[in-house]
Amino acid sequence: MSHSSPRAYRTVLEALQAPLAYAAAGRHILIEPGLYPNTGFRSSGDFVMTAVGGPGSVTLDGATDATVEVTGKVTLQGLIVRNWSAEGLALELAEGSVLAEHCEFTTRSDLAVRASHGAQLALRECQVQDGAVVYSASSGVMEGTSVGGTEGNAVAIRSGSTVTLRECRISDAGGHGIWVTEGSRPLIEQCTISDPTSAGIRVDDRADAAIRNCAFHGSGQSSLIALEKGKAVAEDCLIQDAGADALWVATGGSLTARRIKMESPQRTGVVVEKGVALLEDCDVRNAGTNGLSLTAHAEVTVVRGRITDAGKIGAGLGPGARVVLDGTRISGSGLAGVSVEAGGRLTLRDCTVVDNHGAGVIAGEGAHMDVTGLTSERNQKPDRLDGRPRGGTTTQVTEPTPAEEPPKPEEEPTASKGPEAAPPSGEGADGKSADVLLARLDGMVGLAGVKREIRKLTNLQKVAERRRLAGLPPGPSIGRHMVFAGPPGTGKTTVARLYGGILAALGVVEKGQVVEVSRADLVSENVGGTALRTSEVFQRALGGVLFIDEAYTLSRRATGTDFGQEAIDTLVKLMEDHREEVVVVAAGYSAEMREFLAANPGLKSRFSRTVEFENYSPAELLQITESHAVRDGYRLAEDARAAILAHFTSVRRDATFGNGRAARQVFEGAVERQAQRLADLEELPSGEVLSLLVAEDLDVGGGLAARFGEARDPAQVSTVLARLTAMTGLEEVKREIGDLLDVLASARRRRAAGLEAEPFTGHLIFAGPPGTGKTTVARLYGELLTALGVLAQGQVVEAARVDLVGQYVGQTAQKTTEVFQQARGGVLFIDEAYTLARPGGSGHDFGQEAIDTLVKLMEDHRDEVIVIAAGYTTEMEGFLATNPGLASRFARTLNFTPYPVDGLVSIFVGKAQAADYRVPDHTRQALTTYLTANRDRFREGNGREVDKLVRSAMTAHARRTEQLANTGAQLTTEQLATLLPEDITP
Repeated sequence: MSHSSPRAYRTVLEALQAPLAYAAAGRHILIEPGLYPNTGFRSSGDFVMTAVGGPGSVTLDGATDATVEVTGKVTLQGLIVRNWSAEGLALELAEGSVLAEHCEFTTRSDLAVRASHGAQLALRECQVQDGAVVYSASSGVMEGTSVGGTEGNAVAIRSGSTVTLRECRISDAGGHGIWVTEGSRPLIEQCTISDPTSAGIRVDDRADAAIRNCAFHGSGQSSLIALEKGKAVAEDCLIQDAGADALWVATGGSLTARRIKMESPQRTGVVVEKGVALLEDCDVRNAGTNGLSLTAHAEVTVVRGRITDAGKIGAGLGPGARVVLDGTRISGSGLAGVSVEAGGRLTLRDCTVVDNHGAGVIAGEGAHMDVTGLTSERNQKPDRLDGRPRGGTTTQVTEPTPAEEPPKPEEEPTASKGPEAAPPSGEGADGKSADVLLARLDGMVGLAGVKREIRKLTNLQKVAERRRLAGLPPGPSIGRHMVFAGPPGTGKTTVARLYGGILAALGVVEKGQVVEVSRADLVSENVGGTALRTSEVFQRALGGVLFIDEAYTLSRRATGTDFGQEAIDTLVKLMEDHREEVVVVAAGYSAEMREFLAANPGLKSRFSRTVEFENYSPAELLQITESHAVRDGYRLAEDARAAILAHFTSVRRDATFGNGRAARQVFEGAVERQAQRLADLEELPSGEVLSLLVAEDLDVGGGLAARFGEARDPAQVSTVLARLTAMTGLEEVKREIGDLLDVLASARRRRAAGLEAEPFTGHLIFAGPPGTGKTTVARLYGELLTALGVLAQGQVVEAARVDLVGQYVGQTAQKTTEVFQQARGGVLFIDEAYTLARPGGSGHDFGQEAIDTLVKLMEDHRDEVIVIAAGYTTEMEGFLATNPGLASRFARTLNFTPYPVDGLVSIFVGKAQAADYRVPDHTRQALTTYLTANRDRFREGNGREVDKLVRSAMTAHARRTEQLANTGAQLTTEQLATLLPEDITP
């Protein structure tokens, strides 16, 4: 491949499509030096691609979804691959394998390289810049590779991936250096992680990471984190200058640390809260506050540890902590060597606590201690053992000199005066620190964009507070009111509660309580009552967060008097009067919330940020379902997990999809069905059987298949039929659809009577010229079948030849299948379907491949999708003849005849009236004359041509009335609304 060499291919796609005589896909493609712009290709073949001038001599630039997207077995050597799209990837890999050697990948988006769906990705001596590397349900290795400058996490390993990172350099990540989650099991060794904004390595959600011989430098937060049942084993590592804690374990996390050297963490060496940790031969030096901070439900064992020069306490235990210190030396602490609060349990065995600037050991009343072989000497203040040791002895305790005064009670250091599991700058409404609450947010499934936005706001507030403490102006006012936009069930209310707690912990609001309201809580039926209600609710929210769910309903008229608007106006004033005392979060569907912000000129300026909550992915919905099961003492069998994943993959996740609620419903339904299955067993099932949910307990198997029960929504059926009846003309079409509905109703009655009934076949051919309403009727047909319970969802996916036909062998079947999958549960509308039967200009008829794929998919999913193929009458007859199975799969042909002149007039008048224009009789006569004179043109274009004519008439009307206004005439409403004969122009 070359820009200039004769007989060389000019693009990668040409080389991949080349005949075997030269360089077919599956062979070795050699690329001469140069920049190759507009590269963007997808390949399922096997090939090797090499930069012949050596690493860095060839640059492939793209701006599509992915510059290189492959599913085969591929080797890339010495290439620079860049993507300039804000959402594009440099390399996308699914279901195949890629070995990239001495390559460079750069993007403008958050992601640079992604492997998924069982793919294998190896990056050796590569550079990845500005975008992350993501392994999702995949495997592979990264060796000698650098990743830097990312906006979010640098490397993400998720969905059960198994990856080895060796001798890699991770630097300047905007999020975590490496994020390990969702049951993944990586080995990370001989790597250096420098200056991430968040953690160096975060392990959560049942992941299990082995970390060896790694170095952490300058983490913005804690360097190594284990949360939410994440497990980490770290050995022979160096952690320097952590922005918060060197090691942090919380919320069910587990850490085994051996020979870890922790130097100068800004806050704490090791924090454990509601977690388990084993520390062997670890060394903590110069911690800003505590060497160890071990709080509620922490279970920690420290063997042969060394804690030197902690700013406050060497080892601090809070209530509920259970700790063993064995052979550990603690020296140079600022306030105390060891401090145990009431309710804490500490075992000291053969420990040395010396040369601390306060007491050696302080135990509060109610603390439990078991002490054996303790050496506590040369400490500046006496030990305080109000809670007596239970069974051990304290030896070599040296009292301070008489000149020294014992500490005053109010100055007594305790574990709680050091940082908690997450370093707080305050506490939220529930007593949790800001970082603990941020950890809870991070622990939520999905919501990457939401987490990023909340953390961004949190960091802004932190820095503003630090500036204030430093005597500097806090900077520009930060907009704290937010719009949470997105579908239901995506965690908006939960995030609002966490947001309130975070703001309280940061001191932005006083209390952090969240007051949750909807339209009914704010709007009264009486004049003046709405302002009163809104004010009362607002007062309750002072010092915290006011969360308004479905806020867009306030901007919609429920009656002739718009009391919802009164609530909005009152809210705007209160937000201004109390702008430093409350944070308002308004939530609802994305499109509707844009309308809400337009309801009052002051709303948009007060809600300066909109956070988009996206639908959960199928894998995330499976994870949520599984979390419900685990919490209630159940577990999912593998066949159940596969069935749930398949179900959520097939379900249409639009703006109204229930997301987390849908996942909960799946779980609750499974529990109910399992109970019915096990209730009648003669013998009592074992605990294992009682806790296991299997595939047959799930009511998701036929989620997209056609139903033959009663109509799901009879009122909607009547509404849609009325809309169909109101359409101009199309009498034959209406009659045919009526016949189809009668056939369906009859089949249902026969089935109810125990008689045989033919399966409902709803595939249709729509034959006729353009502009005769085929697309509109297709949408109404989908709505009808959904309301009747035949289709699960009723969406209409519109496609043409370009959406189905690829450019190389194998791509067409893939594209056709992808479009068909989108239509499952609804209608696939193929416009100008006859073009599939015409060669696309090459020797191979890829259009025929699309037809053959379509026939098979229609058979495999015959109860899940209605296919409508549309086009000119004669051409559609040829389309049906291209495959023997086509004609039998389409139940009937509906003929859309050209509209007569009076029908075109009716369409014109309807469109004009919808735009608030009047069409008087003399204008209609002129319109009829014009349409009759141009009958051939309108016979071909029909409604589309009429639509153009309407826009032309409106333009002529505007031109005419403005000319009149320019003469000084005062235009009447009738003049502004009336179309005259002279406005009817082409």
